[in-house]
Amino acid sequence: MAQKKRIVYTNRPWEATGICSGCRLCELYCSLQHNGAFNPYRSRVRVVEMATGVDIPVTCQQCQDPACQAACDFDAIVYDQKLKIVVVDEDKCTSCGACAGACPYGMITMDPITRKAIKCDLCGNDEPACVAICPSRVLGALDDLAVSAYNRRRFAALLAADDDHLRAKPGGEDPTLKKLEKV
Repeated sequence: MAQKKRIVYTNRPWEATGICSGCRLCELYCSLQHNGAFNPYRSRVRVVEMATGVDIPVTCQQCQDPACQAACDFDAIVYDQKLKIVVVDEDKCTSCGACAGACPYGMITMDPITRKAIKCDLCGNDEPACVAICPSRVLGALDDLAVSAYNRRRFAALLAADDDHLRAKPGGEDPTLKKLEKV
């Protein structure tokens, strides 16, 4: 039985090439895969520049209870049995944009040419174009168990960074923790 997948930014900051380089090939190849042309405005993955040199590729998180689907009054966002995710039926889309406004991640957008809603459909296969082309190999099409394992590792890295911070202090104590204990 195929499991639902989603595209996840699986950065590895401890490796020189384990972070997004900001090349935006994912955007270009996504638009090529879906529209036959390099046009990042028609991409279903977007690279968000957080700060100079800090780029994060984001795409639909394939929600369990999709707000975009609930917001659509025209049944244009439908469940795909094969992929186990919701996709846009462009024939039913009326271009109202309600789904785009409802998405908590801002990842369902309106195609600037067709004016229809677009969202990640995993390119309909096991290795989406963005995952296949990423030179840094930081994008992955992961099922829920793999996402859970990745999130666990990322959370452990946050704890380790905090632990390193405390170890760098004389006596290993953080003065802010003493304030919290008194409350």
